[in-house]
Amino acid sequence: MTQYCPMFDTSLGLRGWASTGVSDAARQVKRSLEKSLGHYLEPRLELLLPEIEDLRIVSDESQIPVDSETISAATQFAYSLPRFGPMPEVSADPDGEISFDWIGPSGQMFSVSVNNQNRLAYAGWFGEKSRIHGIEQLAENCPKQIVRGIEKATR
Repeated sequence: MTQYCPMFDTSLGLRGWASTGVSDAARQVKRSLEKSLGHYLEPRLELLLPEIEDLRIVSDESQIPVDSETISAATQFAYSLPRFGPMPEVSADPDGEISFDWIGPSGQMFSVSVNNQNRLAYAGWFGEKSRIHGIEQLAENCPKQIVRGIEKATR
């Protein structure tokens, strides 16, 4: 019998999984799972990934171009994003980083900047007395602080 048991994660992002199975059945389960996850995220990623790729082209001379490592890190971050809520706005920062921005219905804002060192710098404004900011490292799963920031900004 082959069984897939993902680790508990509330971000619901697409993440890799470790397979210790070596049988044909284990490989088949892994392929089926990867295909299902890809199909589930396809519509969302079809919109987001081309936007990230388009940031390679710089139209403003005052901007630092977005390099391939930053594009790669932003793509990995896009795969780790939670599947709930609105899509982020994606843009290139003047320093060559890529920003993902969420603006909520009441003016709350949350932003994550991704750089070529896999650093995620985030900041959120949720009202006069509610703000957060910090730095995380890019990983398979979206960091919990970032998931909470997205949830808080978009509810």
